[in-house]
Order: sequence, then structure tokens, then C-alpha cells
Amino acid sequence: MKTLPLDWRNIILLATVHIAAAAGLPLYLALHGPTWAGLIIGLSLTGLTIFSISAGYHRLFSHRTYEAHPWVRFVLLTLGAGAFQNSALAWAADHRRHHALPDTEDDPYSVNRGFWYSHVGWVLRQADPDVKPAPVGDLERDPLVRWQQRYYTLIGVASGVALPVALGFLFGDPWGGFVIGAATRLVVVYHATFSINSFAHILGRQPYSDNSSARDSFFTAVISMGEGYHNFHHTFPADYRNGVRAHQFDPTKWVLRALALTGAVKNLRRAPPAAVVRARQRMDQRRLAARRRPSAAPDRMESDA
Repeated sequence: MKTLPLDWRNIILLATVHIAAAAGLPLYLALHGPTWAGLIIGLSLTGLTIFSISAGYHRLFSHRTYEAHPWVRFVLLTLGAGAFQNSALAWAADHRRHHALPDTEDDPYSVNRGFWYSHVGWVLRQADPDVKPAPVGDLERDPLVRWQQRYYTLIGVASGVALPVALGFLFGDPWGGFVIGAATRLVVVYHATFSINSFAHILGRQPYSDNSSARDSFFTAVISMGEGYHNFHHTFPADYRNGVRAHQFDPTKWVLRALALTGAVKNLRRAPPAAVVRARQRMDQRRLAARRRPSAAPDRMESDA
């Protein structure tokens, strides 16, 4: 397995964010004390940022599971840049390769390389120049995606740092805006997103397919706004839902449905219900057959006798 050079830009970014949050949060609380303004700014921007990755980078730009009005795409691209996880175009290229080649050496964050690698280790390494990027021609034709790609760093700093600090000034807590709304928010968003590459491939059930390591887990769904129903997603990646069942925790799905009522998004794509049922039945039958299959031990004992 090839060892790729370290990506010092990403290493420095992640280290800076984690140090700022780990050192800044206790210092802020000790010297300033918590404020409602800081808490609301942090929680609101954390939710909006995770949504921009879930609904935007993932379900819209990577999988084209629905169509969105330009103003929705603009908001998702702007907030998504503030997550500092690369441009939507580059993010989607990696993710499409993950779906095309899951659990292989060409999977950019294969869990078969270990939990640490799939969670964050892959981000600390440069991309393999020998691996051809997944095609993203549809995104390259989108003027808003091209705009974000061109000004990604500037947009990210504006929405990911300047915005929470400005809100902090507006509501009388600029340090809370920076420490909670920028640094701590980024740490939470990073690990919420990374958990889908790591935890969602080792924890949970496989009710729809065992063709990859992807699993459904309520735990990862809660921390990622619904992205944790990963086995369903890998089986039906063109579906705008991750939590296909009504009771499953998928806030991104619920918000998209609400936006569809206003006309802001449309053509929410769904897997055919019959195909979903067949997938579950097929996996149920395989599990039942595995339980009924006689073990090898009695056969060996009989042959020895």
C-alpha cells in the first residue's frame, strides 16, 4: 500500500482549529462566562454548516438527488465553504470515487485502512496523483460551483470566521462568536462529517446490502443530521433521503421536504419502494440462510468417526 506525502496545509489547518477550540473554550468560559449570544451563534451556525454539507455538498452536488433554486445553491455553497472541507467540486469528486470504489485502495477514505485513516488520516495525506479523479463535468458547468471553486478560501474565511465574529459583535459577545461560533463549531463539524467515513462503516446494521462496509446507525445519524443511514445510502445513492423510514432521524430530509413546499427545491428523487423492499427481503433471506447453514464442525466430527 502506497504511503503518500503529508499534506502540511491540511495538517496546519486542523491543528490550528483544534488548538483554538481546546485552549480558547475553557479560557473563554473562565474569563468571560457563557452567554446566550455565544451559545445561540455556535449552535445555529453548527447546524447550518452541517446542513450545508449534508444537503449541499453531499446530497445535491455529489449525488444530484434533487434540484435547487440558485439562491439555495448559493447559500449551501457559501456555508459549505465555511466548513473548510475543500470546494464542493473537489469534495464531490472524492465522494463519487468513494461510491464507485468502496473499500478498495482507490477509495480515498477506505475503512479497510483502519479507523484512524478513514476518520481523518486520509485528510492529512496528499491525493494520490496516480488515481484518476471521479468525473464532475456536471459541476464544472454550474456557474455557482465554479464561482465557489475560484474564491473558495475567501468565501470560507468570510462565512466560517468573519460571519460568527460579526454576529458576536452585533450581539455583544465577539469572543463567543470566534471561540464557539468559529473554532468550536469547526471541530464539531469536522468530526460529524468524518464520522460518516469511519463510524458509519464499522457500527450498525446492513439491512439493504453487504456489497460494501457501509452501515445504518442511529448514533451517526444524530451527530450528522441524518447521514448515518449509510447502508441505505450506499445501496440507493440517488435517493434524497438517508433515513428512508418515517421514524428514522434525518433532519436534512425533513428540511428538504419543507423547502420543496415553497418551490425552493424540486424533483426530490426517491428509490422505487419495490426496490427498497426487495433489497431488505434479499438481505433477510441471506441472513436466514446463513443461520440455517450447518456448521463445518459436525461434518468434521462425522468424517473422523
